[in-house]
Amino acid sequence: MAESDGQTPSMPYTLTSAATLGYDLVRLPGGRQAAGVVVAALRSGPSEWGLLAAHHPLRTSDPSSDPLSAADDAASARELAEQAPKLSEMNPVATAPAEGPTGEQVRLAALAEHLRSSMVGSAASLERLIREQALDPADPSWPTDHPDGPDGAALDRALAADVLADAAVAAYAARQLPRLLRRRLSEPYERAVAGAVPGTFDVAPDPAVPWGPALSELLVSLRELDAAGRQRWRRAVEAGRAHGRGAAGAGAEQRSWTLAMHDACWAAHTSGRIEAAAAAQMLAVQAFLDGGFTPDDGATGAWNAVAGCVQAALVGDLLGEESLEVLSRPWTVVTGQAPVGR
Repeated sequence: MAESDGQTPSMPYTLTSAATLGYDLVRLPGGRQAAGVVVAALRSGPSEWGLLAAHHPLRTSDPSSDPLSAADDAASARELAEQAPKLSEMNPVATAPAEGPTGEQVRLAALAEHLRSSMVGSAASLERLIREQALDPADPSWPTDHPDGPDGAALDRALAADVLADAAVAAYAARQLPRLLRRRLSEPYERAVAGAVPGTFDVAPDPAVPWGPALSELLVSLRELDAAGRQRWRRAVEAGRAHGRGAAGAGAEQRSWTLAMHDACWAAHTSGRIEAAAAAQMLAVQAFLDGGFTPDDGATGAWNAVAGCVQAALVGDLLGEESLEVLSRPWTVVTGQAPVGR
């Protein structure tokens, strides 16, 4: 789905940069649900597509489900979702000249709110990620024994993509959409998951992969945080900023983190772990929110700290010592343990 004409363009979400999507999701009221939909899309194949397609308005046996009304709902939701504020659209109050101390306070408050609530990407970008990347149309592995042949499997995938995209948009744009509209969009996905065999859409890390134990330890630690634990993470973020200021001037820590994250994303790409890393970042979104972190925490550095640790867990065996140390530093400060991923 293309961006609407006349809209300020937003940064596209990609599987390679899933931490950026995570940054937006941890600041949204429906972010946890959207992250779960992305993981379900990443981990789905022909069998799961059939389960999801069965609940599409074109296939469901529910007489109250009208395909034409469902299409209208989907179109309305996407139009409303485009009203979400974007970081690329600066708030005029935040950029207006300040007149006196009170005016400066108002301007700074508006700027802080803009940074806290505005998105890097958009609902349309999330939908493209699900349809074009998470479901991997380039290598669908159609089952030859599908009842309707390969074409039947292709139709299942198309209908499943609709169900997943509607649920993702409903969660992502929860601030912009009326409650009943959100409910109608998400119901097909929720029914498919509720009616599936337990484990079909399981979002737990796979313990059999090399990075499974380290990732599981990190996610469990996040979910079980109490107030003191969250405060340790916040202090680790502040300590990182102080380290950067003392080492090489303002912004040094952020620059080193950005370079290390780039190295880790490239390592995931070259090693064939992009989908695994993206799923891990989405699981971390859920653990971050389950652990009691707030949107303010997400906006002020705690999410970046967690995302770096997650990426280190996935590709720590491929990273140089410097990049691994930078990404794992919050974990080491919080827990006193060795860098995650080694």
